[in-house]
Amino acid sequence: MKFIPWIFAIVFALALSPAQAMHSDKVDTSVPLVIVMGEDTYPFEYLNENGTPSGILVDLWREWSVITDTKVQFVSRHWQQSLDQLEQRQADIHIGMSKNSARLKKFDFAKPFTSVNSYLFVHKSLNSKKQISDLVPYQIGVVTGSSHEATLSALEPKLSFKHYQNREQLLQAAVNGELFVFAGMEGYQRNLTLEQDIAANFYSSSRIPIEKINISPAVAKGDQDLINKINHGFELIPPNVIQQIERRWLGYHRQTSGVIIAMQNGVEPYVDIGTDGLPHGMLVDLWKLWSEKTGINVDFVAGDMNSSIDDVKRGVADVHIGYPESKDMRTGLKQAWHIISVKSRFFSANLSINNIEDIAMRIGVFPTAPYISEMKKAFPKAQLRFYDSLDSMVKAAQNKEISGFVSSAAMASHYLLANKLWAEFRQYTDIEFSTDMYVLTRIDDSGLADRIQAGFNLISVEEQMQIERKWLINPDDRFFANSAHNIKLTTQQKQYISSLGAIKMGYLKNWAPMEFQGRNGEFLGINADIKNLLVKQLNLTIIPVPYDDFRQMIDDLIKGDIHLVASMAKTPERASKLAFSLVYWPSPWAIVTSLTQPPIFNISQVTGKRLAVVEGYQIVDQLRQQYPGITLVFVADTKQGMAAVLNGSADMFIEQVASLATTLKSGQYPSLKMSLLAELTEQHSHIGLFPGVKNLVPLIDRVLATIDETEQQNMYQKWVSLDLNSDTVQYQPWFKYLVIVLSIITLVAIVILVSSRRLNIEIQKRAKVEEDLRFMASHDNITALPNRYIFEDKLAQTSLVHQRDKLKFALLSINLDGFKVINDKHGYHVGDKLLQRIAVLLTHHLKDSDTVTRFVADEFVMLLNQIETKEDARQVAENILSTLKKPLLIGDVSITISASIGIAIFPDDSDNAASLLKKSDQLMYQAKKVGGHQYKMS
Repeated sequence: MKFIPWIFAIVFALALSPAQAMHSDKVDTSVPLVIVMGEDTYPFEYLNENGTPSGILVDLWREWSVITDTKVQFVSRHWQQSLDQLEQRQADIHIGMSKNSARLKKFDFAKPFTSVNSYLFVHKSLNSKKQISDLVPYQIGVVTGSSHEATLSALEPKLSFKHYQNREQLLQAAVNGELFVFAGMEGYQRNLTLEQDIAANFYSSSRIPIEKINISPAVAKGDQDLINKINHGFELIPPNVIQQIERRWLGYHRQTSGVIIAMQNGVEPYVDIGTDGLPHGMLVDLWKLWSEKTGINVDFVAGDMNSSIDDVKRGVADVHIGYPESKDMRTGLKQAWHIISVKSRFFSANLSINNIEDIAMRIGVFPTAPYISEMKKAFPKAQLRFYDSLDSMVKAAQNKEISGFVSSAAMASHYLLANKLWAEFRQYTDIEFSTDMYVLTRIDDSGLADRIQAGFNLISVEEQMQIERKWLINPDDRFFANSAHNIKLTTQQKQYISSLGAIKMGYLKNWAPMEFQGRNGEFLGINADIKNLLVKQLNLTIIPVPYDDFRQMIDDLIKGDIHLVASMAKTPERASKLAFSLVYWPSPWAIVTSLTQPPIFNISQVTGKRLAVVEGYQIVDQLRQQYPGITLVFVADTKQGMAAVLNGSADMFIEQVASLATTLKSGQYPSLKMSLLAELTEQHSHIGLFPGVKNLVPLIDRVLATIDETEQQNMYQKWVSLDLNSDTVQYQPWFKYLVIVLSIITLVAIVILVSSRRLNIEIQKRAKVEEDLRFMASHDNITALPNRYIFEDKLAQTSLVHQRDKLKFALLSINLDGFKVINDKHGYHVGDKLLQRIAVLLTHHLKDSDTVTRFVADEFVMLLNQIETKEDARQVAENILSTLKKPLLIGDVSITISASIGIAIFPDDSDNAASLLKKSDQLMYQAKKVGGHQYKMS
């Protein structure tokens, strides 16, 4: 009988659950505490790519485990399941949750060991909603089992909710447009694509705070000993360790005001302290936008170049605003983000210096400039002198102590203009040094580096360009405008564009320079360039549709027979039937009269006259309402309007200046002249859209926002050449209004007086030159093949025709093997001639309906129409490779070259033009990887 008590003791011990046994002071410490956690609450608690528990709370518990010498085991579940598992005593501890009345009935809580801010994220279409009560009409997305529902219901009982099993599903529903409001915590940048999609529609600056949530570990009811042990362990963890863990994951310590940014003074227009004592400049504005995108506050600490770096190294600041680094010159800090590149040039007070590379002279430079080694190569005979400030370099140049200095072109230009020294200095643009500027953090701040990258990835190209234009006056100094960036589209936007298929864009056949039809039926002009930009940036498929009549084109747009029309004025009547982009092009108006008429400066001078106008133009309603005394004579197009004045059926003709300038300079109307209308110089054009594709408007606006004044000017000069020898030069001052913010006058009205045979010959020569220019705009300047934009139009049309008629066609991406070696060995002139010969050889393998283009560099793309089988395309590829086996004689150089070819078949490989082109390109690279001189096909 004496063994009975021992037997009962053993049975009782065995009856204890593992969770209860582990709480005893005499428990086997080899048995770990089971901690249940949520599986997708990044960055607080989640499973990483390897399925390992990770996050702030996990790291805090691991620190607790070490400091208490207690083993722990993490078990991940969906959020509601994690609560259920603890309640059912299948786990010892919940990793951390907020307290509410329902949970207090089920669990006991330790002291809070961290906190998190919670918000309502509101769709941009509801940006006027500023309070929780404003959201009563909308369902709030929440994760099942989270505390958000109870908290929000207590604040506003009328709210309704839509539940999701986990946060990934919740965010995806928001991206897909199922939710206009959702509750969430700060930080969700684990999935960059998802975060970019969320940030594009749910602005951090518009989120509504719910509360600051204290996070506490929880245990099943009645286990006070375990609560005491948890509290004691976390009290032993030093505060700086907790701060380091938070910084590792969030990039900043949330108990402080946010991110502290070190900046240098005196580097305007990039960064400086303004007259108001506040930081300003291009980099400051970029960081402020970063703050808006991420919802993280930023503050600035100013100093000089050296002290600002030291501030980051010593921990006074978290990040450097932007510092120049190169392979040769590094600070020892982590390059978290390439924020911009700065162009530096040579400036001299000696305005007559020539051949600066060959002159022995003294040149000033900053000692921190990363391009010093490049300068020594560019100026081999120069002696470099170092200066700590631009001010000291400028003064040294004025005092002839140095011949000149090299500095950031934008910074030097700003300084010289501000100090009225611009006329005393010359900028040499032929030698240029590029400096990469990096956001810098400490090496161990990986969380902050990730946060910085994620935040800048949320800033769109057009937002960057807008800030850059504000601060950098000279377009040549700009980084974003001159970089090959594409606008970032969300997954939802890409899906929408893909769902549209091909859309049609109407244009007038004879309305140069804005839009017209070329000799081969191609769409040309300024609006064709705009169309090509939309295709490139948005991956749209746009089919140009030519029209003879403007009014018919607008009627078809309203009916939906076409989807886009450029160069449209937005009127209330049209706005009720169509959607419109933002303005994108200046459209001033002018009046054409005979040479004997006095100049016309405003429409009131036309009262009592017969005024010809193209039927359907928006200005017709304005003329009828404001000038009833004018008799309107309707014509179909510009040529008919000019003819009406010539034959006397109208006294005058009103038209946009760009079209009139092009028409008059043709020399066909020597007895007519043009007068600019002062009150119509500020008119601008929009792109009009059929309402069925109105969701394209914000995307088109983003593309149009990337067209700065330089690009606008380049487009204009590409399509318009003007003769300045005109009697209307006296009216030049009015032309300052033609193109807003253009740095030079890009349009001068022209009246050509042809009174001699010699002048007629000159006009014919100019017409030939213009036709050649139009050909050059649509063809490659080396091979004379159609360029990629013309080819892409042809490809889009081919796809539609073959899809309709259920026919096949092939795309061959052809890349020359070893072309760079030939360029390097024999020179670019031989390379160009080789490309010309290859173009001729490829053309020999085409049917009349086929097309080949030089796509980029040494890559050609061939379109084979209406093939019967894959064998047809295979045979063409074999013929090309066979032809290339023969040496080519370029001048006195014999060259043998091969090619790698990728073949994609429509519709077998894809029924989408863009995807088909991508497929042929991928197959071509596969052929190149295995040695080249062969083809690959699916």
